[in-house]
Amino acid sequence: MKGILFIVAVLLIPFAGYGQTKDKKAREYYDNGCDKVSKKDFNGAIDDFTKAIKRDPDFIQAYENRGVTKFYLKDFRGAIDDYNKALEINPNDYNTHGRRGWAEFNVHEYKKAIADFTKAMGGTKNDTPYHNIRGQAKYYLRDYKGAIADFNYVIRSWTGEKVQKSGAFYWRGLAKINLGEKDNGCLDLSKAAASGYPDADQAIQKYCK
Repeated sequence: MKGILFIVAVLLIPFAGYGQTKDKKAREYYDNGCDKVSKKDFNGAIDDFTKAIKRDPDFIQAYENRGVTKFYLKDFRGAIDDYNKALEINPNDYNTHGRRGWAEFNVHEYKKAIADFTKAMGGTKNDTPYHNIRGQAKYYLRDYKGAIADFNYVIRSWTGEKVQKSGAFYWRGLAKINLGEKDNGCLDLSKAAASGYPDADQAIQKYCK
């Protein structure tokens, strides 16, 4: 019952024109890679980002966006390797911490993911999505109180898509049930179900009947 993982678009979309390198050929490969990502030619994009890195081994955006592309292909370990390299070059890149956190989450390295999501929160005014996914990581580590704190924040603060807030109700409901707060947990699951959150009705049948 994993629910839906919501990905912050800015974390996962490479932008042509953003790469910084003095090597013109590396920049050309990089821009070609970004163009191929937009056309969903992910393998071709990885090829071009790799060529850019060979031309300029310190081309941080090429590592970042190759990692992004590997993430799209569900090569999460490969993505983590690229994000690690990018963070060696610039340890304070908040977005890359966020990207790496998503990849770590997907390989069930929840403690590392929590650390990266927490770091990423320091670099954005809209940290609500990070609280949402960090809460899920805490849930999987059975830190139910910590998870509830994150989902409380999401429910208070979220002004975006309704499904994000309904997801917070869903996960908070499960956390409460695991803490023995069945009635309150089932109330949250009902709110999630009313908003059409996937798995909410199934959870109600399992825990609340």
